[in-house]
Amino acid sequence: MTRQVIKLGSSSIASRDGLALDVIAGLVSQIATAQRAGHEIILVTSGAARLGRQLLAFEGPTAGAAPALRALVSSVRSSLDAAEPDAAAGSLREILRQYQGPEAGPQAVATAMPAAVGQPALMALYRQLAAAVGVEVCQILVSRSDLASARAMADLGQLLREAVGRGLLPIVNGNDAADPLSALDNDQVAVAVAVAAEASRLLFLTDVRAAYRDSSLSDRIVRLTPDEARAVRVTGGGTGRGGMGSKLGAAARAACCGVECVIGSATEPDVVARSLNPRARVGTVIRGAGTRLEPSRRWIGGMAYSEGSVHVNREAEESLRTGSTLFLSGVKRVDGEFTAGSVVELVDVRHPERLIGRGSVALPASMLRLLRALSPHQVACAISILLRLRYGGAGSLLDPDVYKDGQELAGGTSRASQEAFGQLAAFSPERVTDLADSLLLAQPGLCTAFLLDRGFLHGQVPVGPAARRVVRSIHAVHRESLVIYP
Repeated sequence: MTRQVIKLGSSSIASRDGLALDVIAGLVSQIATAQRAGHEIILVTSGAARLGRQLLAFEGPTAGAAPALRALVSSVRSSLDAAEPDAAAGSLREILRQYQGPEAGPQAVATAMPAAVGQPALMALYRQLAAAVGVEVCQILVSRSDLASARAMADLGQLLREAVGRGLLPIVNGNDAADPLSALDNDQVAVAVAVAAEASRLLFLTDVRAAYRDSSLSDRIVRLTPDEARAVRVTGGGTGRGGMGSKLGAAARAACCGVECVIGSATEPDVVARSLNPRARVGTVIRGAGTRLEPSRRWIGGMAYSEGSVHVNREAEESLRTGSTLFLSGVKRVDGEFTAGSVVELVDVRHPERLIGRGSVALPASMLRLLRALSPHQVACAISILLRLRYGGAGSLLDPDVYKDGQELAGGTSRASQEAFGQLAAFSPERVTDLADSLLLAQPGLCTAFLLDRGFLHGQVPVGPAARRVVRSIHAVHRESLVIYP
């Protein structure tokens, strides 16, 4: 028995009239055959928003619904402003907040309205087609909050496993109606579902037969490792929201979690049965790396939404593979904007396609950029200068001839220390305040040791045992959160 997730893209089921009913009906029939053979199938489907836009363009009760929704939102907001504050009003205001602002409002309505109209229509279609071949379906909508914690992942995984255990066909979609600005795409949702449900295979169905290296679709890619999937540059295939690049990136992450992936065409005959046969040659196969992750590591390793990436050197990678944490000296580059506690990907600085692992960062992106590649003593000097700029009052607080911490950082032999001093010198007062406050929130013990010592006001780095201990232990990623891939 194989538990397989099938991700059906909107490009696969689109037609000039809305949806390609023959493709959907054929896929549902193939799934029914696979279920009768003992396999468990979960379907992640796109197409709700596309169908909704088509329905909104027709004459009938849904025509012109988007302007009507905007008017309704405005009316409800006006009523709430005039109402007495209570829990219900506060809850409604929280829901309406995603529609506020000159950019968010129209974008949210443009995304949410078609999805809200198309979702029930799409499910009605699936239910009718599944009933015709003896399959019962259930709907599961996934929002960003469902990927935001290990507990949410466990709940989602339990629901999916119970559904397939009862012989149901779970139909999963990103919840664009209630969560229109989450920036989730169904390729990433499919990976999260596969990891949470403990699936062994993930099939991406698109509008081409495989991933290709050329736009003429003649150089088909047969097999890839996860690193190769992240590195390959495709020029053809996949016209849906995510595109082929998104599918290869998602497949690489799933493969790192032990889930073998296949990218194939939704119109290829018997594609479901062939994808379940390890000996069949179908599409592009991304081989699973190692075994499936243990439960305690699945959220960070496979489901959590990545907010950025941290590039590390080989010495840091070797240290991580022996069970150590990631110290700031090993961080060579930081991509993305994230806060402390966010999940990021760890990649090789020389070969960014090499996904080393994932983890929860101990510092926000702004502080990691300032402190990256510094030795513990240089980190202490940079923090001493930052706190003096924040709390030291007026005057020249960076003069290396006056302050020893500035002298040691600016005169350091490493390029990183000189760049850190240059950044500190260029910061505006507002930027200094933001950085110092974010450091205090992320590392209160470290900041307390400096503030109590007060040597930073005179350019002296704290030398007491407690201060030295907290400086030496400062790290980029929480050790207990690290998931290092094979």
